Amino acid sequence: MKATGWSIHPSEHLEPNQFSLEDGEANIARKDIINIFTDGSKTEYGVGAAFCVLTNDIWAYQWSAKFNDNNTVFQAGLTVLHEAVIYATHLPNHNTSKIHVDNRASIMASSNSKSTNKTAKKNFQNPPFKSKNNIRFFYA
Repeated sequence: MKATGWSIHPSEHLEPNQFSLEDGEANIARKDIINIFTDGSKTEYGVGAAFCVLTNDIWAYQWSAKFNDNNTVFQAGLTVLHEAVIYATHLPNHNTSKIHVDNRASIMASSNSKSTNKTAKKNFQNPPFKSKNNIRFFYA
């Protein structure tokens, strides 16, 4: 399968112009919310995952990883969600964080206490999945 839209794997060179705030929900640009955008993908260049953080419309942080070719997009999605939650839990409590996830299965598996996937179980143990706090998840 030939990749379209990327000349390299997105986890290797994620740039601020590779996403658009106009495509998201209306309150993405609110100044009181920290937005974290996640992506797990597979192209001819391999499997990878990345997230970026926008604070006050400024690219504040990014994380990325390239996986083995035998990993799945689902595994990449679970891992990037895990890393985004770790990042968000270390933010000051007065901040509201929105984690935008493009893989609904990652959210569902991570919020299910009976999930058999190791990473999903690890995600479930994180406070955002167990209690109410300032971290919200959105399917993008």
